[in-house]
Amino acid sequence: MTLLVADSISISFGGVKAVNQVSFAVKQGELFSIMGPNGAGKTTVLNLISRFYDVDEGNLTFEGEDITQVKTHQVATKGIARTFQNTELFEHETVLSNLLIAHQQHKNTGLFSEMFFLPKVKRQELSFRRRAEDIIDLLDLQGYRDQMISSLPFGIRKVTELARALSLEPKLLLLDEPSSGLNPEETEDLSFWIEDIKEELGITIIMVEHDMNLLSQVSDRVLVMADGSELTTGTPEEATSHPDVIKAYLGD
Repeated sequence: MTLLVADSISISFGGVKAVNQVSFAVKQGELFSIMGPNGAGKTTVLNLISRFYDVDEGNLTFEGEDITQVKTHQVATKGIARTFQNTELFEHETVLSNLLIAHQQHKNTGLFSEMFFLPKVKRQELSFRRRAEDIIDLLDLQGYRDQMISSLPFGIRKVTELARALSLEPKLLLLDEPSSGLNPEETEDLSFWIEDIKEELGITIIMVEHDMNLLSQVSDRVLVMADGSELTTGTPEEATSHPDVIKAYLGD
């Protein structure tokens, strides 16, 4: 089953085509990666999917629904979550609090019941807590759960941002260079977590990544971009061995 379709999407900034007529389809349960040199338009594609930018041309379809004009704040309710190259967390809250805040997206209680902390509010809060603890266990964050984000090293912040995205319970997870700033050991751990997220949680992933080893290890298919356009799409082996890809990275 196809989960997301990008049909000839384009966007320009100051007359420069950042993304030019790019099309692809992502199947449910797939890990679809986007790679390319700096300035290729990779992150811009994620920004279009997550509706930070409006497409100039083309359409985006998620679960059969046209989301091209969906408001940015509505994207999470559709089942799409993302991480960023630079972490965007609540610095003066704990790891656990950041996850619980994300779970509020699924709140189904009203002001009256919350004011009087009625039983359904208590059940909901306990459910959110259990889900947050499950994610903390999955990503080995037990030792950091009660620490402030501001006191954590960058690698743990990156993992926490991944945990917060999972707390939104997405159907589609957008990862923007998740290994950026990580050391080799942290990157190796990340590869196992990404595979667990895909296999155990059944979450479809679109990943922008520069680390070729990580990309080759976890990706089902790879879209390669250069200068805002598609060069090729295929398995990691097919994509990285394509003559146009080699030319884009290494020159003539």
